[in-house]
Amino acid sequence: MRKVIFLVFITLISIQKAFSSVQIKVPEVVFPIEIIAEKREEIPPLEAPDVIQFKEKLKVEIFTQEIKPVPPYTVDPPVVNMEKPQAVLGIPEKNALLADGIESFFRGNYITAREKLEKLIKKYPKTGFSGTAHYLLGLIYYRMDNKKEAYRYFKGGCFHKYVFPQKDASCMSAAILSFQIEKTDETDQFLRRIKYEDINSMFLHAVNFVMKGSIDEGYNLLKDIDCTELDINFVEYCHYIKGYVNFSRKDYKQAEKDIQNVKDKIYTKHLLILKGFIKLNTGDLDKAEELFKKFLEGYGTVEKISDYVIYGLGIIDIKKGDLKGTFDKAGSLEPRNRRLAQNLYIQLADIYSEKNDFETAFALLQKSLQVSKLYKDFLRKKLAITAYNRGKYEYAYLIMKGIDSPEFYLYTGFTLMKMGKIPLSADYFEKAVDFSVSDDLKKKALIYLTYIYLKLNKDQKFLESVRKLKDLDPEYSKNMLGWFFFKKRNYQKAYEAFTDEYMKAVSAFNAGDLDKAYSLVKGKKDRKSRFLLAYIFMRKGDIDKARDILRELSKGDDKIAQQAGYLYAYSYFSEGKYIEAIKAFRDYAEKYRGTELGNLAVLRMADSYYNAGQKEKARKIYQQFIEEHANTPEAIDAAYQLTVLEMEESGADVASQIEKFIEKYPQYPFVSLLKLQLGDLYTEKQEYDKAEKIYRELIEADIKESEYALYKLGYLKYISGDKDQAVKILTRYIKIYPRGEFNVQAKELLAKIFEEQGDLDKAIAVMKKLPATDENKFKLAMLLYKAGRYTEAKSYFEEIYTRFPKYRADIAFYLGKIQFENGYFQNALRYLEEALNSSDYNNVAESYYLIGLIYEKLEDIENALNSFINVIYLYPDATEQVIKARLKVAEIMKKQGRRSEASCILKPINQDQLTEEQREVFQSLIKNLPECFE
Repeated sequence: MRKVIFLVFITLISIQKAFSSVQIKVPEVVFPIEIIAEKREEIPPLEAPDVIQFKEKLKVEIFTQEIKPVPPYTVDPPVVNMEKPQAVLGIPEKNALLADGIESFFRGNYITAREKLEKLIKKYPKTGFSGTAHYLLGLIYYRMDNKKEAYRYFKGGCFHKYVFPQKDASCMSAAILSFQIEKTDETDQFLRRIKYEDINSMFLHAVNFVMKGSIDEGYNLLKDIDCTELDINFVEYCHYIKGYVNFSRKDYKQAEKDIQNVKDKIYTKHLLILKGFIKLNTGDLDKAEELFKKFLEGYGTVEKISDYVIYGLGIIDIKKGDLKGTFDKAGSLEPRNRRLAQNLYIQLADIYSEKNDFETAFALLQKSLQVSKLYKDFLRKKLAITAYNRGKYEYAYLIMKGIDSPEFYLYTGFTLMKMGKIPLSADYFEKAVDFSVSDDLKKKALIYLTYIYLKLNKDQKFLESVRKLKDLDPEYSKNMLGWFFFKKRNYQKAYEAFTDEYMKAVSAFNAGDLDKAYSLVKGKKDRKSRFLLAYIFMRKGDIDKARDILRELSKGDDKIAQQAGYLYAYSYFSEGKYIEAIKAFRDYAEKYRGTELGNLAVLRMADSYYNAGQKEKARKIYQQFIEEHANTPEAIDAAYQLTVLEMEESGADVASQIEKFIEKYPQYPFVSLLKLQLGDLYTEKQEYDKAEKIYRELIEADIKESEYALYKLGYLKYISGDKDQAVKILTRYIKIYPRGEFNVQAKELLAKIFEEQGDLDKAIAVMKKLPATDENKFKLAMLLYKAGRYTEAKSYFEEIYTRFPKYRADIAFYLGKIQFENGYFQNALRYLEEALNSSDYNNVAESYYLIGLIYEKLEDIENALNSFINVIYLYPDATEQVIKARLKVAEIMKKQGRRSEASCILKPINQDQLTEEQREVFQSLIKNLPECFE
């Protein structure tokens, strides 16, 4: 036997048997390379992040977005100077009537003034005096607290056909009253008729914009107005409205300055909330809480504006860490203000996400979707990210792939990497690069692209990506180019490309330039550089220096320590110092007992004995190793060593190695196990005839391994498509080995075959014979459900509902469906709402659809519509449910008179995908609807 002076690397490839934990490992020998000929390095793995931080946040709602400001109740119509016209002995009459009216008004004799002025209007309507009379009557009725009549006369004066001095004042007064009596749809026409604009009329224009919700337009007028320069009548309201506007624009400091001058009690209600949100947004949580509670004490929760007080308290709870308090307030808001309740649930989800409690975050997001149909785009993104962070990558992918944004192209790439779909992930990273305007996002995508293309050996795409990355991250792109050449063993070019000094040194070492490699690492203190230095000394033949470094490095507890300790022992072996090698390998094997290198050290110790001429000791170690590790891959590795060390050719594959070994050692005690491994290897390679021959030989031998061979033959027939034969063989196995090692797996596979063949009763019968684990009860319940045996299924589902958290949401889904089928809608609703937390994309989609049906039956059309829309918008790949949801939404919208929307909901439906019944419904709904132009 030739001397072994090379390191033998052993790797194991696994063939996993479906439906059980049984695993047969087949050793594959990767034949020796000279240990110091080349230093192999692998590019550090680039994994997709486990958690994605989604930076987009939902804005905190402020009440000015929904609640209009207090109208200018404290602003009185302007009273302008009026000269009494001349009249002598009541002639001319119109002069006398106006003069008496003016005098009576200013004396406070409103009844007399009203009589005179109304007579004037009646007798002389086509005069300017009539216009003045309208204005004065407006003032009189205002002071008599009849604002509707006052408004009518101011309006009449503003629209009077004849010119009179008080016309602008009448228009301004009409505008003011329009705010006070909520006729703001008419305000514009009064302000447009003001002929001579001044700061007061400009202020009214600003108020008009603000009352109509045009905050920015109002601000543009108000910003140049000094409240103290207005008519005294306007000053306090000016401070209030400027405070309201600045608050709406989130200039909280300026808003606080504005409202400090507002004292009238009519503004107290709004001021408490304004001040509360100002304190909340400037960080004074205790003061904000005090103000909000003061509001509730004074005004209660009846009015709509109090919703924002409850909401503000919910935000304070979040900031103080009282998440239960926020949850309670969100619940109290649900029947009052769905938008605010939904906003709180979403913000709670963000908090739980930050705590890495993604399960709770996901549940809260689903809750928010039930509450309101707002924020659909935002929630779609949040759901996708949260599903990813839960590790539910397929669910995340189904949502993400429909989101067209460079950021989500990147996230979809991450998701596909997690799913193991690396080539497809590259497509999304490419899209992120092509469509992103952010250099940072492009760089991230390109980093993953270069790595993927390097691993997939797509040289042209790799080089294109490196070129694009060069300007964004020059150093990283150079190092990637270094890895490209290193992988191709073009070490000189790798050396030139790398900026990483360690990899430059490794490249120089592999290129044979030991001096250059030495110069790069000689002064380095880090462990991997010192390890490379040992390699350099070994290549130079300075084994003692190499050994000194390896001894030093072996004292650590990291991976390098293990490798260095092994190579320290191997350094003696490589020099032919087998006695020293035996001791070093023995010490190493004791220190790292049971590890891969520890076991390898035992085998190398045997090699050392062999090469030292002590062949029997070597064989004894091999045999002892096999006995101590019986039925393990390592035991077979030991047996292989006897063959491998004597094998002259190193190109044989695993199967031929096993065949040669069996041929050479037919009496080897584990030869039957090797045959099983050979059969499994042929199964893996889909060489079914060869595998079947081996299994049948072992079955006929009637030995211990016959049991596994019989089971595996049944499995082979199943995967090769001969299910009828598989059933016969598996049934035979169960009969022969009623308590066999693979009895459970055989029954599981048999039940699966019956289910696939559509024979659910037989599948159920087999499942009932399996151990009554929660997992098996769940599978049995599923089969019973599919078979329409709902009562039995319900019994099993309910039994494991509370104690099987892994599938609780899925169990809730089926319990909900059963309750729905039986007409127990409230119970069904409870279960189906829990099912929204399922990791099964299609189950969630169907849950939303069923929830919609339940709400429709309960005549809660708003919630029904919201649930159906969630199916359409958030779960587009659940085609069957989406079609049904579109038909339901169109039906509801058509009944509501929303005909154009109904048409657009139906437009995407592909009629080829409809059942006959659905096609009839579709044709009925589309009839007489207008064309959709979206």
